[in-house]
Amino acid sequence: MDTCVSMFKAFDIRVKYAALSKVEIHALTRSIAKYYAINAGVESVIIARDARLYSPCLMESLVEAFLGAGLNVFVNPLQISTCQFYFMCMKHLDCGGIMVTASHNPAEYVGLKFVGQQCSPIASGYGPAGGIERIKQYYLNEDYFHFPMQRGHLKLLSMQDEFIDYSIKLAGVRKDELKGLKIFAEFLSGTGGADFLQAFDFGGADLILSNFIPDGHFPAGDPNPIIESSVAPARTKMREGSFDMGFCFDGDADRMDLMYPDGSQVLPCMNMSLLIPYIRNLFKPLGSRFRCYSDVKAAPPAVIRIAKAGMEPHIIRNGHSFIKEKLRDNFFSGFVLAGEESAHCYMNFPIDPDDFSKGCVATENTLFFSLLSAFVWMKNQSGLAELQAIQNGIHRSKEWSIHFHKTEFINQFMHDVELAMVKKGADIVRNMDDGSSLDAVLLRYGIPSTLSASSELSPVWWQVAGRVSRSEDALCRWEILACNEDTVKDLENVIREVADDYIQREIAF
Repeated sequence: MDTCVSMFKAFDIRVKYAALSKVEIHALTRSIAKYYAINAGVESVIIARDARLYSPCLMESLVEAFLGAGLNVFVNPLQISTCQFYFMCMKHLDCGGIMVTASHNPAEYVGLKFVGQQCSPIASGYGPAGGIERIKQYYLNEDYFHFPMQRGHLKLLSMQDEFIDYSIKLAGVRKDELKGLKIFAEFLSGTGGADFLQAFDFGGADLILSNFIPDGHFPAGDPNPIIESSVAPARTKMREGSFDMGFCFDGDADRMDLMYPDGSQVLPCMNMSLLIPYIRNLFKPLGSRFRCYSDVKAAPPAVIRIAKAGMEPHIIRNGHSFIKEKLRDNFFSGFVLAGEESAHCYMNFPIDPDDFSKGCVATENTLFFSLLSAFVWMKNQSGLAELQAIQNGIHRSKEWSIHFHKTEFINQFMHDVELAMVKKGADIVRNMDDGSSLDAVLLRYGIPSTLSASSELSPVWWQVAGRVSRSEDALCRWEILACNEDTVKDLENVIREVADDYIQREIAF
């Protein structure tokens, strides 16, 4: 059973469906069922899926494996968003949960995301008994245990209306309050369209939706807002349609990218800075001092703006499970919010918006953030203009990748890039504010070591973020931010010169 070992990623399972035989699917789903029955400590599990062509087959096998393991299964057989799935788990905290999805990957991929009790993330090194690492051991050892004679019970669970109502209420949007706001939304044939349509129709917004019917063939291109060929038509429609704002979602709708009226991307950290006063007000019952986590790649001007809006920013490493664990563990220290520049937004969501004493759950809900963003953009046009003006002064080389034939050279390559940047005067940041590793390197020039409301950037400043991918094999990623385009090009050339040496030696490509 070692032919598909690479499908066990850092935060989930992802693999091309063609690589899985029926025997391997059976072995995988029984291994997962064993983990939940023995290690996760649950009696019931929620199983949901996205629109991918191969999700139903994998879901069917999961359901049968769990029932055979004596666990009860709550299932929604229809395609839904990952955020709606998380909401279902948040409302059933004694259950585990599995979402059958490969997120933004191409159509030929299938995958699984896991949560345990209390909607806590299960990943490699996260969750009982090591999480995905333990599932991997069960799979490789073909040690499934003897399933009990008593089968579990299968029940239907659909919570779309409750999810939409919750998101509307939490965002504070009243009936027809978004009337007059013209919105374009691109769903890339993923699963977020139905939720969005119903919620924004309640708000009264003027909507134009594109590719909002779920289609696992993904005819508009890979369901990934980062891929320009997939979102270029949306940008064109934005420019031609006189829209106030635009949204773009990935295949399972847990990523929410925003577009300015001219079709250009809103940096996620920039939009987050605009939402801070409203989120602070939401958590007012809990106190007055609030903190948030910002991505390694977040633009320093946006982080300073977040601080000025009243939310103390702290740098954090990438990784869905890691971020949610940090939010959960540090909730009582005032951490309520986190954002990644991949357009993932996280928050300690109240189980009951009317009663915070029932607790909060660190999870994701792009429908809430979409509604809140639309509400804030409509009410705060001056703030939006300021936002765009600040972003126009930030020049960026989007995250680009370097692949390696020989993985043992990746760390040396990273070190060589660091040395080249230090020669240009860069300071190196390797750790979060609490001393734990960023699992990345942040190279900064002209930027204070700690960003606060009183921080000022030098007239010439730049930032280079590099990391080894934890979701894809033998891959490094780099992103550059700077005060002007010439500096960005200069830094690009520095990295390319280092990379070219490895490419010429046929180590990388």
